[in-house]
Amino acid sequence: MTTDTYVVEPIEELIAGADPDQTLAPCGLRQLIIGPGAVAAVADEVTRLLPAAQPEGAENQGTRPRVSLLVDRTRIVRSGEDVKDLIQAQLAARFAVVRTVLDDGHAELHVVDSVLDEAAGVVLGADAVVAVGGGTISDIAKVAVQRAGAAGTTPVLVSVQTAASVDGYTDDVSVVLRDGVKRTVPSCWPDAVISDTDVIAEAPEAMNRAGFGEMTSMLVAPADWRLAYLVGTDPTYKPSAVRLLGMVGKDLENWSSGVREAEPESVGALARALALRGIVTGVAGTTAVLSGVEHLISHMLDQYHGAHDQPIGFHGAQVGAGSVIAASAWDMLFERLAAAPGTRPDVATLDHATARRKVLGAFERVDPTLRVAEECWRDYSAKLDTVGRGLPRVGALLEGWADVRDELRGLVRPADSLAAALAGAGAAVTLSGLEPSVDAELGRWAVENCALMRNRFTVVDMLTLLGWWEDADVDEVLERAARAAAAAEAGRN
Repeated sequence: MTTDTYVVEPIEELIAGADPDQTLAPCGLRQLIIGPGAVAAVADEVTRLLPAAQPEGAENQGTRPRVSLLVDRTRIVRSGEDVKDLIQAQLAARFAVVRTVLDDGHAELHVVDSVLDEAAGVVLGADAVVAVGGGTISDIAKVAVQRAGAAGTTPVLVSVQTAASVDGYTDDVSVVLRDGVKRTVPSCWPDAVISDTDVIAEAPEAMNRAGFGEMTSMLVAPADWRLAYLVGTDPTYKPSAVRLLGMVGKDLENWSSGVREAEPESVGALARALALRGIVTGVAGTTAVLSGVEHLISHMLDQYHGAHDQPIGFHGAQVGAGSVIAASAWDMLFERLAAAPGTRPDVATLDHATARRKVLGAFERVDPTLRVAEECWRDYSAKLDTVGRGLPRVGALLEGWADVRDELRGLVRPADSLAAALAGAGAAVTLSGLEPSVDAELGRWAVENCALMRNRFTVVDMLTLLGWWEDADVDEVLERAARAAAAAEAGRN
């Protein structure tokens, strides 16, 4: 283990540099601590955040602040020490600690209503909540604290990150599983996030590599967000949020290869990048800044695997492979519009009867009762209505495509470049390279139908609207992604 050299990130300074006009929402995260030995700061941070410190000592056990420690069953170690036990002992020296092990009966914990209800019950009345673990525990804790606040008292929330697998630690939303569909719902900001790079470096390598995959969405998703703004389906686009993202990814090539070898410095850079990404979604007020086609593909795979009681892969790993596919879709759109100026929308693609049959057919394989399909249709039909009302705006966008092409191109890293970065970090580049592996037929289903599950306009919606999302078009995108992946793997070897 290295010497404790953790640092406190200057969150306000970073946001101010990207947003001098103050277009972004306030950041509710008060402290971000990253570096070796950072778990040593947990009790100090809780003490600092509580309204008033209480005296220490066993004689004050009855009056000491109550801390609810939320964990799952996964054992997490740092140099052979159990991290959860270490943090509990550290907290117990100052506070009355109640530890709750959340368990939904599955091999991996899910953010489902029964678990959320349990967590909300145990944190009620606590002065502070400390969540230790992965993104799932973080999401559960944020919902639980939000519910406690709605009940009258909001406890302090400190989230201790133990793997660099997702960026959801530092935002104010949670991803929950309802009716077999993953949904992002408002929750609350953590007051502090503590990322010990010694702990993270010892996490299963698949988790940190998945985190690298998650990070790559910032190299494609902002283009979907901008496109949605241009066609009139999402008015939330903020250039300042994209500028803040640029501060995260500018030195990516300097440390990505170190993630493959679990080098603490590189793992720390990844943790910082993911943390700042989470902050961006919070201050932007939407996950759309970092969630486009690549996330939809991941959600589709999760839906299918969950419905069939099959192992669900790492979200970030799926996002990374999905990013290569998303970039390939953008590459195809750019090339086709350059070759066919004057292309107009195909209004037949907005027909509700045809679209409904497509949605029901796509999601029947997830849930034969069509409950999931109906949930998705509610979102997709709303998107069709919005696009239909804004067709003149879409037409104007296509007529002036040359004016926005370079801006959009600058928000999408080419598929070849993305694939090379993923391969360099040891992350999955293809859906078949995921663990568990996704076969070609399931992967194609997820890609072909990804736009049908959510009311969010992406490059796939644009291709569909232009009549360029038929079987041959989907095949072309997948072939482009496969060529990029093959070149990346050859370059690494």
